[in-house]
Amino acid sequence: MPRDPDEAAKLAALDPYALRAEGLDHPLPPAHLGRALFHLNQRRGFKSNRRTDKSNNEGGLIADASARLDQAMMAAGARTYGEFLYLRRKSAEDPRAVPAVRTRINPHLTKENGKAEPGYDFYPDRHHLESEFRKLWAAQARDNPELTGELGDLLFETIFHQRPLRAPAVGRCLFLPEPRLPKAHPLTQARTLYETVNMLRVAVSGQSKRRLSREERDKIILALNNRKILASPGKNVMTLSAIGKEIKLRAGETFSLETTNREAIACDPVRMSLAYADRFGPQWSTLTVDQQWELIRRLRDEQDGEALVLWIMDRYGVDRERARAIADSPLPEGFGRLGETATRRILNVLIGGTSDQEVPTYNEAVSFCGWDHSRFGTGEVLDRLPYYGQILDRHVLPGTGEDSHDDVTRFGRITNPTVHIGLGQVRRLVNRVIEVYGRPHEIVVELARDLKMSEEQKRELAKTNARNQKAAEKRSQKLIEELKIADTGANRAMWPAAGFVDTKIRS
Repeated sequence: MPRDPDEAAKLAALDPYALRAEGLDHPLPPAHLGRALFHLNQRRGFKSNRRTDKSNNEGGLIADASARLDQAMMAAGARTYGEFLYLRRKSAEDPRAVPAVRTRINPHLTKENGKAEPGYDFYPDRHHLESEFRKLWAAQARDNPELTGELGDLLFETIFHQRPLRAPAVGRCLFLPEPRLPKAHPLTQARTLYETVNMLRVAVSGQSKRRLSREERDKIILALNNRKILASPGKNVMTLSAIGKEIKLRAGETFSLETTNREAIACDPVRMSLAYADRFGPQWSTLTVDQQWELIRRLRDEQDGEALVLWIMDRYGVDRERARAIADSPLPEGFGRLGETATRRILNVLIGGTSDQEVPTYNEAVSFCGWDHSRFGTGEVLDRLPYYGQILDRHVLPGTGEDSHDDVTRFGRITNPTVHIGLGQVRRLVNRVIEVYGRPHEIVVELARDLKMSEEQKRELAKTNARNQKAAEKRSQKLIEELKIADTGANRAMWPAAGFVDTKIRS
């Protein structure tokens, strides 16, 4: 940048797109090259990766638009993205037209299938800008010996370096001092499935409900794990009536969980996703838990999509198309409540039973392991409300445990900032009330659902919830099967505004 203000003003007035294009063929003064590179730096954008793209539909839109940009650059004979924009604006009726150089959403973009859907006409990926830097620097270095390779590498690092995403902190297990397992871990899914099935009760009018026998339970688990895998995750369930047929329930026998808002049991979503025919297929069931987790961990944590595809091809000997399908397999997000050691111990009890029950419930399995699943605090009476992390130690991210640190750092905190702030406000308010009026004699907790509803009102509410649930499942199926985007709350909220409206689903 020239030191003289007038010269700097003249430099800033130059067309950076013209400099980025002309620099490929003609020597530029150093200040002009700097102007072009500074312009490139301003527009480098965030380098997306698998972890950021899979949380919303933007990743798919950008990937499609990036491929369209490659085709448009080839058609225009543009060697770089900057030259493409320069030629695009040069051919526009207004040479300074903003739309010519900006990527904007096109609500009526025509796809290859002939449908008009929202999308970008073109969108640069980070590799477009990195490639332009290399080509522009190489062209200018031919006529300027001061533009060394070392200087180019330094500027490239300055412009394009981006720190990798930091892994989120993981909370502690409810029972042991160990981190919680991800929901996508095969052990977590197995524990959840056995917990759910073990809770089933067979009811007959006028008689007490009975538990499943171990033989009945094992037949249900086998049926759920061998259910035909469908392309739509929302359909990978078994209705309770179908489960009843598996264990040959007699006439008049029903499951006690068979209510208006619970009519089916979901299969293992991880198995259903990875054992799908176009992904891993039946081979998935032959892998050990550790072998399955090796792949799942890669699918969850790897940020570089191309590196992941190459690893899958090398590790499992599949072609690129199948490796890409495996890499894009949807998996549950987040973490469960238990760590690996606790999960294994509880799962063994759920499967093998206890001395009292062949098919124990979750709380019975926890008690058999020597833990208390409902323990909160130690029961002493306190003069003031302490910091919530001190009481809910099993429900917060772990702290340092150092007495010299503040409460949040020492005991940990809940990750949701709204809940964290709200609990802090409750603590301050209650403690202030205690200071003025003394400890309360009674505390009333107001629940969101009215406890005074009649049985008829409760049935109507259950029917409404069931209708809403089915409507949400249809919207999810539409997003996944027709729009090919992630089924997230943000996408369900966004797509109706963009013209995606199904009157049956909306009603």
